[in-house]
Amino acid sequence: MMGYTHMAVGCALWTGVRALLPGPPGSLPPELGLAALGSLLPDIDEPQSLLGRKLGFIAWPIKLIFGHRGVTHSLLALAVTLAGLAAAAGAGLLPVAGAAAFWTGYAGHLAGDGLTTSGVPLFWPSENRVRAPLTFPTGGVVEHLLAAGLAAALGWTLRGYWPRLPLP
Repeated sequence: MMGYTHMAVGCALWTGVRALLPGPPGSLPPELGLAALGSLLPDIDEPQSLLGRKLGFIAWPIKLIFGHRGVTHSLLALAVTLAGLAAAAGAGLLPVAGAAAFWTGYAGHLAGDGLTTSGVPLFWPSENRVRAPLTFPTGGVVEHLLAAGLAAALGWTLRGYWPRLPLP
């Protein structure tokens, strides 16, 4: 999947999860930012990705050692990310909801890549790739429609969240 699709998936998933949690969603905007960031992190193994272009000094070594859609697209990486986020939240460095939003974005990335024809190596270091029964190519029409649909649904869901600006 492309970066913008991953962000749409991560933010849409977090919005759905957040709606199920108790309490007011007062911190939703920063949580959406963390979900978007989490949804981009697995592609840190690709220097041409949205995040990889900003952090090439990290992306290039990871790609050279593990390749694209390697360890960062595995259940191992998902578990390590969860442990790191739990430690950060436990130390008060990150709100629990923010950590959950980041992790939801990360998990959404792996699920999204599982919908593509390339699949994901969830059980890395095994090279077997997990794919959904119905897949689509990365960057194709189906992906663009999915991204547009999720962005529209997210916009519809958030339409009343921010105060309306007074019209002149």
